[in-house]
Amino acid sequence: MKRSFVTILLMALTLGAFASEINWAKGYEGAKGEAKATGKLLMIDFYTDWCGWCKKLDADVYPDASVVKQSENFIPIKLNAEKDADGIRLAKKFNITGYPTILFIDANENLSYKIVGYSPAPQFAASLQKAASSNGAREKFQSALKANPNNFDALVGLATLDAGLGDTATATNLVGRAAKVAKASQKGALLDAYNAVGDGFQNDEKYDGAVPYFEKAIDPAFPKQAAYARISLGVCYLSLRENKKAQVVLQQLLKMGKEADEYRDQAKQMLAAAEKGN
Repeated sequence: MKRSFVTILLMALTLGAFASEINWAKGYEGAKGEAKATGKLLMIDFYTDWCGWCKKLDADVYPDASVVKQSENFIPIKLNAEKDADGIRLAKKFNITGYPTILFIDANENLSYKIVGYSPAPQFAASLQKAASSNGAREKFQSALKANPNNFDALVGLATLDAGLGDTATATNLVGRAAKVAKASQKGALLDAYNAVGDGFQNDEKYDGAVPYFEKAIDPAFPKQAAYARISLGVCYLSLRENKKAQVVLQQLLKMGKEADEYRDQAKQMLAAAEKGN
């Protein structure tokens, strides 16, 4: 029997829908066992029933194809921080006070990385990339620094990891040391580290601390890093109610080339909000 075009189209849409779903684990102990067997980190989404941003994350971010793809590097599980026994215990252990919070831990419950609060799909996918690279990296970087205290890759690597854990004091020290020894060929990696430190401050809602690092990450020769820094600066300025500064940086972003494409829709929405707030 021949299949109609409509039937084939519906099947394609159905397959596409299933392809855009994160494979959430059903139970914590089983997820932890899988993490131990595979060597992957657990990706734990801590949420509550009343958390509006958690629902927005579920609706707008988790179905995104790039986020789904990055999630394959982890064992993902969702835990209610107020109702699930493991969720309550782990939220207390890791001092989680805001939602959503996504922790990346190993099978022995050692924290490797964290994402605090809501962020749109492009930034969230970028954070997942950083989380994936954190798996087992700390020991390697520490060993490299012990052999050579000026090892650039180890300095920016540890700075990124510590910023991701919210230890901005250590991260700023490390990235400052990295800046002093960076070669011209390492400029892009240094700018990535500046953005990571900015993220660390922003995750803790320390927007004044984040701004200087995102500003450092803007270099015309590195548009990818500059685009990320500008959209992040827009968030910081809006959070600080500095709408005119937000307008300037968002307009600069919209004038950029293809490297800014993934942020354009978000930038337009933020720009409208900034203009309305003036």
